[in-house]
Amino acid sequence: MKFLVVGASGQIGRFFMKAVRPPDEATGTFCHAPPGARVYGARKAPPKLDITDAAQVRAVFERERPSHVALCAALTHVDFCQEHPEQAAKVNVEGVRNVLEACAAHASKLAFFSTEYVFDGINGPYGENDEPRPLSVYGQTKLDAERLLLGSALAPLIIRTTVVYSFLPGSKNFIMQLADHLRRGRCMNVASDQYSHPTYAPNLAAVALSLIGAGKTGIYHVVGPDYMNRCDFALKAAEILGFDRSFIRPISTAELGQKAPRPLRAGLKTDKLARELGPALTGVEAALREIRLQLKDPNAA
Repeated sequence: MKFLVVGASGQIGRFFMKAVRPPDEATGTFCHAPPGARVYGARKAPPKLDITDAAQVRAVFERERPSHVALCAALTHVDFCQEHPEQAAKVNVEGVRNVLEACAAHASKLAFFSTEYVFDGINGPYGENDEPRPLSVYGQTKLDAERLLLGSALAPLIIRTTVVYSFLPGSKNFIMQLADHLRRGRCMNVASDQYSHPTYAPNLAAVALSLIGAGKTGIYHVVGPDYMNRCDFALKAAEILGFDRSFIRPISTAELGQKAPRPLRAGLKTDKLARELGPALTGVEAALREIRLQLKDPNAA
């Protein structure tokens, strides 16, 4: 397999790159900030790629000629998307269309990362066959991209996931934000009514590679095994990482005043994944203990 990881400077993309063996079988692209060479392990410099530029997408595919593509690039800032719907659609739908067309031209297999935000969070957790009903612009653009892919002749793999976290300095993932606040002795308001499945990024990358290697197509839900609200996740993280739990303030989603509506009881069922691959993802406690070691010794990451 020769991978092109589109959006490899993001959290999922970085760990996907780290999971590919041998490393030289993957080329990662970046748009705004090039990832560190240590994360990549690959020898050549990663190409810049803006997926909204169709000509640029075609040029990268022509140069790399990948057999497999992992499309990790997206505009994921939920509140920003709510206020800038045209930009959200340009990246999350038209950008996906550009990559899809390039994959079709080169007969490249495509894996696309989506989200639980395609659901409304009223009766979660949800299975792959449950009817989507997004509440936000972000969720709608990801659903539009899913439908675009499923309506093509390409037979893509769509991986829905959520609350992805890891040890990744400089990242805005939930655990790194929490650790930064608590290390500085700052209080952090955390929603106590948003329920979901925290998902450890290294696990997600490994499972995605397994699904790709097995030639799977269609929709798969890939999330961690623990169903909990954001506040309980934060409290457990503070306990394991050795921070003062008193700096975490439970608050309702309504009180947070976020611009985009959130699904409150979302989460994703993984029965299909378990049937086809077996138990695959690490629970919150084990993952957080691994992150604790990395916080103490970043070189161990």
